[in-house]
Amino acid sequence: MLLFEDEPSHCLREGVVWRLKEVELKNNAGKIIASREPKAGGDDNFTEEELTFDAATRVWRGRERIRVADLVAEEAWPASGKKQLGGQAVLLGVTWKPAPGAGLSGAFTQFHISDIWLDDDSIQHAAQFQIETHRAFIRSRWMPAWIDAVEYGKFGRATVTATLFGGMDSSLYNDFRKGVGAQMNGAENTLKHAAGHYGPSHVASSGKILNVNQATGEIPLGSSGIQIQLETDLIIEGIRPGRVVRVRPESWPRTQIPREEYLFENSPEDRFPTSDIFPKY
Repeated sequence: MLLFEDEPSHCLREGVVWRLKEVELKNNAGKIIASREPKAGGDDNFTEEELTFDAATRVWRGRERIRVADLVAEEAWPASGKKQLGGQAVLLGVTWKPAPGAGLSGAFTQFHISDIWLDDDSIQHAAQFQIETHRAFIRSRWMPAWIDAVEYGKFGRATVTATLFGGMDSSLYNDFRKGVGAQMNGAENTLKHAAGHYGPSHVASSGKILNVNQATGEIPLGSSGIQIQLETDLIIEGIRPGRVVRVRPESWPRTQIPREEYLFENSPEDRFPTSDIFPKY
């Protein structure tokens, strides 16, 4: 399993910050010399990186978003030329941007700053927005899980045991409780919706959650360690041991999803028409 996370999330988890050493500007764009170091401090043997920024780089301070031009106007940064920043501790959003004049080798290795969070309040404020976006997305697309076991009954009845994926906000897991109604639908390993014409609830198996168990000990990366048992009176084909599914407790909304997010009768030609759509004269 692999863990993917953005730069500020990685820094917060590891307890490190970017310390800004020097900035060089011209026309609200330029370069920053910085090194990633432990927030608590340490020795000075850290690799310095040269990162670019421009007028589109977002600067966050407290609960406000400001521009590079605002830092220049406040004389925190120079309008032109270089200035020493004395190791100012910040968090950075690091991305990639084509580097003009860098040559074939350097053009693809130049890191660019998309965001600068100047203080703890700014990163916490941004995190709250990101968390709410995450919660809304998972509630509308349903919690991913994989099937551990299926105990088949008569006339389509079954008891399904599934483990919820890890990495989600704790409030989402709290909605999975014993006795709560729920729906479960098949998905691809890419997590795309795979059954039904317009959304996950179209042909999903419905029932009640019989049990919710939290595993003890070391939890594998990618797993929440939370195992649910769902009893349904109509099991669908996509729910088999080893398969990936999506699960919705009854408190989450039933929503339709964009057609590019599911696979049923959805060929690439439907989403990306070829030149054949144009009439021939």
